[in-house]
Amino acid sequence: MLSPLLREWPGLFLSSLLLLATAVAAPTQETNIGSPSDTSAATLANNVAELRIFLTEDSGMVRGEMATARPSNVAELSLAMEEGSVTFRDDGAGPDRVKGDGVFSARFKLDTTAEFEALRAGLRATIDVLRDPGQDILIRRGPRDIVTAADAIRDAELKTPEILKKARQEAKRAARLLDFQDPLRAAKALDINIATTPFQRLPGPQFDPLERKQFKVEYLFDFPIFTTFPPPAPRVTIDRDRSLLITAKDVVEDDELSFDACTGTGSPGGPWSFGHLMRELAHGTGLTPEEFTLHWLLSWRLPHEVNGWIVPARHQQLQHFIDGWRGLSPSGLLDVDYFPARLLAIVNRPDLADRIGFGAGGSAGEGRLVFGLMTGSCTPASFTVIFEYGIAANSCIEVKAWQQRWKDLDQFDVGTADYNEALESVTRAFTDHGSNPGQRPNTSSLSQMRTNENQLASGWDMREFRLEDTGLLDLVPVKQTPHNDFNGKGILLDYFVINEADILNNRHVVGERFPDDLDPFLGAVSNTLFPIYFWSVSDLNSLIDPVETRRKFSLATCNGCHAGETGTRFTHIGNEGRREMGQPAELSGFLRGETVTVPMSGGATRRYEDLTERETVMSELLERSCFWLLAFQQSPFVH
Repeated sequence: MLSPLLREWPGLFLSSLLLLATAVAAPTQETNIGSPSDTSAATLANNVAELRIFLTEDSGMVRGEMATARPSNVAELSLAMEEGSVTFRDDGAGPDRVKGDGVFSARFKLDTTAEFEALRAGLRATIDVLRDPGQDILIRRGPRDIVTAADAIRDAELKTPEILKKARQEAKRAARLLDFQDPLRAAKALDINIATTPFQRLPGPQFDPLERKQFKVEYLFDFPIFTTFPPPAPRVTIDRDRSLLITAKDVVEDDELSFDACTGTGSPGGPWSFGHLMRELAHGTGLTPEEFTLHWLLSWRLPHEVNGWIVPARHQQLQHFIDGWRGLSPSGLLDVDYFPARLLAIVNRPDLADRIGFGAGGSAGEGRLVFGLMTGSCTPASFTVIFEYGIAANSCIEVKAWQQRWKDLDQFDVGTADYNEALESVTRAFTDHGSNPGQRPNTSSLSQMRTNENQLASGWDMREFRLEDTGLLDLVPVKQTPHNDFNGKGILLDYFVINEADILNNRHVVGERFPDDLDPFLGAVSNTLFPIYFWSVSDLNSLIDPVETRRKFSLATCNGCHAGETGTRFTHIGNEGRREMGQPAELSGFLRGETVTVPMSGGATRRYEDLTERETVMSELLERSCFWLLAFQQSPFVH
């Protein structure tokens, strides 16, 4: 049965469309990476303030503490780790010191020598920076927060002088740790009490550096380890072109796996084609893939109400796209396999992993396919469509296994038949229906589809679509981005003041309503006319850290990240969303590496090099211990 939206437009040859036979779906990949939740673990997942690891005299065994921001009624929980299930207790028994204090303790095996080795380069760099901050070194203070060592120290002198002073005083003693390979021997030589001084401290999502009077960094025997950038060579190296952002011509133009209807290159319905992805999404809806796709495309033709906002129609060139699609379809009837879209990239987003090790609701990140649409005359359009699939992961072991599948692509040369076959196996684990049996009726892993275009009206317009209960793609509010009308207004300052701690600690989530439950705040769409767009208000003096609070908030928005906050001209993949055949898609400086002057900062700069940051995250997911990953914090920069 046709949806009401399709019935509104009988002039689009829908009578002929109904005569199309329903396309046969590709073979189902019955992949379900998640499983039912553990409610105790789910309660604590985002409440971790700090992890602590204590050495013991028993070689290879440690005592771990998971300190939560608030006590709960949970007395124990079991988590899957490398050696199997480990039970953490807050009942005052066994390794737990105090009952009900919100600190969960357990004994487990850990390769402390490997952990010690992983921190040595950072320890050496930290000591060097404390001794001479004028060196040409960059410090990564958090996601998308890379500054010069001089700026990092200058900032610490202003905001946390006592913490910095203590670190400088301890630097000479900490340097002696570099003389040892075994952390237990190092502790004894430096007269460190291993029962009371943690071998490692790790800040969790709820860590507050001002409250704890510590830097928000990893600590080694109570000495801070600054993260230099680019980071020291990790034990697990990542090849971004093979396992993070894949744009190679021989991949995106593979003769069997992709398809470009405008040039006829590839195979119609190939697993990396736009048509295949839409066919898989249409599963279970009762619509043909063509009807499903047309319903989505026609959403630009009518006004919508989303989160209390009216989104006007935007369709100046829409019929041109539809006519172009029909013209490419062999029978003259719309055929989803001939939808005019060109594959730009296949993307792994490990930085969007979340709640690692805490049961259902956990994520190993996202997998994405990025397309650029073609105009009715088959020229590349400034119109990107991103299919963004969530990768459910029930445990740390599953997160590691998923990222290892991407890492295993390293054994092949990019674009060869072996590489493309292996990559197809990875992508079909999330693109095909059946990958998420709990989502009905599509059984799809799609988290959202995002679009970014300036073809249907003036200005750039960014939208987000999700599969609703009907199984159709419906317009929903854009994440982390208020309605444009609030930019520069007092309500935005109110939001900054109330949420400043969360913004600074990379954990803010912009809700649909603010300041009250009846007041729409989150935008229905995100748009901008100019590449210099960013979010701010004129007077930020009431904030504790006006420059960083404004910057981090603006950077997390759609139109801030795709414009003035990063010095980007609207898209990060493709030249304003376009790619010519035979050429890989261009990548923005934000992805490849650039230094940007921060708006409204008095000339402060930030280094953005997002692909290198994602390399670091992927390496950490593969090499660091499951206990370490309990402190993993999802980036608020979800776009």
